[in-house]
Amino acid sequence: MPDAKLGLRVHDTLSRRKVRIEPGKVRGRKTLRLYVCGVTPYDSGHMGHAFAFCTFDILVRFVEAAGIRVRYVQNVTDVDDPLFERAQRDGVDWRELAERETARHIRDMGALGWRPPDVMPRVSDEIAPILRAATELDARGYAYHTNALYFDVSRYRGYGRLSRRSRLSMIRKLRLEGLLGTVGPGAKRDALDFPLWRQSAPEEPAWPSRFGPGRPGWHIECSAMAMRYLGEQIDIHGGGRDLIFSHHESERAQSESLTGKVPFARAWMHTGLVRYEGRKMSKSLGNLVFVSQALERAPAAAVRLYLASHRYGRDWEFSWSGLAQAARLAARLRVLLAGEKAGVGAAQPVKSGGVGPKKGMSAAGRRLVARFTDALADDLDTPRAIRILREATRLREAEAARWMLGILAGTASLS
Repeated sequence: MPDAKLGLRVHDTLSRRKVRIEPGKVRGRKTLRLYVCGVTPYDSGHMGHAFAFCTFDILVRFVEAAGIRVRYVQNVTDVDDPLFERAQRDGVDWRELAERETARHIRDMGALGWRPPDVMPRVSDEIAPILRAATELDARGYAYHTNALYFDVSRYRGYGRLSRRSRLSMIRKLRLEGLLGTVGPGAKRDALDFPLWRQSAPEEPAWPSRFGPGRPGWHIECSAMAMRYLGEQIDIHGGGRDLIFSHHESERAQSESLTGKVPFARAWMHTGLVRYEGRKMSKSLGNLVFVSQALERAPAAAVRLYLASHRYGRDWEFSWSGLAQAARLAARLRVLLAGEKAGVGAAQPVKSGGVGPKKGMSAAGRRLVARFTDALADDLDTPRAIRILREATRLREAEAARWMLGILAGTASLS
């Protein structure tokens, strides 16, 4: 995989097929522009979060190992209903809660060998550009103002294409999630219209605007932040599958309406959901396995390897026995790499001639690395990459195994 061509293909949710990602140049250097929807910081991160963010960490490290720069943005939604509700229930300031849980998220992901995003914008710091985007949509005739500023879905052809949902299905999901709102005089005109700017409740923060004091709607936040830090068109927009509708569907509509440029994202890349005890792992259900709990039972690199043993786009069931199996692989790797540091360094970028260090690596090791990179280039096939890592461990190809581990586990510790 020479650095002139990345050779990466990922499954695009919009087209329902694998698309080739060939980054363009930013300031003269080939750069992949990646935006991933981050956390709403009102509680500790669980393994569902870790699966999504570690998946994109592998993607970033793989692309960077090819000598291609990644401009990686992951937001923090610190202006949102769950955060305000938790802060009010606990009797703490919402800013204090957001700061504490954001720090916890960064600490948890750091323990998992995460390569921090280049920018982690917080909604509360981005109100001005978010408001400008909402105002511009209003000026262009894509919005109307009643009790809030709403995006007029009828002005955007193709709403529902990303999620492949019918109008009735979209309305049902909004109702199920409590996001349908009121339709009628003085409110929104259509059930699918969504707020760009809304009134704040008395206990919530409010910012001044021409539409009255209030706060941003959920979807406009990500559009504004993605375009501010990455430009009007990006290479990959990532997030969990549960965000396809209504968040990403609405984000796509308002972004392309705002700029007139299509597509907003060349690929929409979504991770599957993690189940536990037969149900989706979620805070509302309370069936959570926190990152801190997993790290009490296994080394960080083992947690990363366990997450990577599942295809990123599929739902899967968390099990402690599966984590224990990954811990046994980590133990064999630790023995193989004895004499090295316990932490595994990130793979180093290669200037030319393909991915993978050549110095000190045997011919067999180079062949293993070539198969490994082929697996990741084919829609980030991490289970296949794990099997090749196991093979390298069994064959005692230490240099190849060390390099693969740097992609899959980042700087996570083997001990």
